[in-house]
Amino acid sequence: LFDTMLAHYLVQPDMRHNMDILAETYLNYKPVPIEDLIGKKGKKQLTVRNVDPQVLKDYACEDADITLQLRLALEPELKEAAGIDLFNNIEVPLVPVLASMEAEGVKLDIQALRDYSLQLEKEIIGIEKEIHGHAGIEFNIASPKQLGEILFEKLVITDKPKKTKTGQYSTGEDILIRLINKHPVVQMILDFRQLSKLKSTYVDTLPDMVNPRTGRIHTSY
Repeated sequence: LFDTMLAHYLVQPDMRHNMDILAETYLNYKPVPIEDLIGKKGKKQLTVRNVDPQVLKDYACEDADITLQLRLALEPELKEAAGIDLFNNIEVPLVPVLASMEAEGVKLDIQALRDYSLQLEKEIIGIEKEIHGHAGIEFNIASPKQLGEILFEKLVITDKPKKTKTGQYSTGEDILIRLINKHPVVQMILDFRQLSKLKSTYVDTLPDMVNPRTGRIHTSY
């Protein structure tokens, strides 16, 4: 087994590693783009099943030939960089392990996440009401502009508020943590942000990532 992308990563970790880039870099050759066969991304894009087998054969042969040539080019570089042992003894044996992990996936309790989402929603609404109570007015807590005006103009939690280059009040987490003892509303804002991010980024998003066929989330390494 020889993985050209993995080999190139060990030689040039900061560069891109896809086959087209490597072919142009090492072989001075530009491969036929897959878009030439199936079209550009969009509703009209085909799948390889729609491609004439004769055309697909030539494309596949080109891929195989390029891969072999890249191996011949990359193997000496690996040896020169003293990375051949790492490649053969650690990285390559890990490939089937990671592939098995991807195929296995992770079982997700969707109903539990939906229940938790409702719980978080109640907590977020409760904190939002408390913040509005301290402010004496309803406003968009997620808006840095509105939040800055409430904290530094209405509540005046500090007489030396920091501003961004555009002149807007800074309300980043680092700023708020420094002001946490100035007013109880600051901790509430941090809690509001933390719970909102937990809900939107993970609890509400993970169920949409479940493969409908397997009922699992499949990672990619």
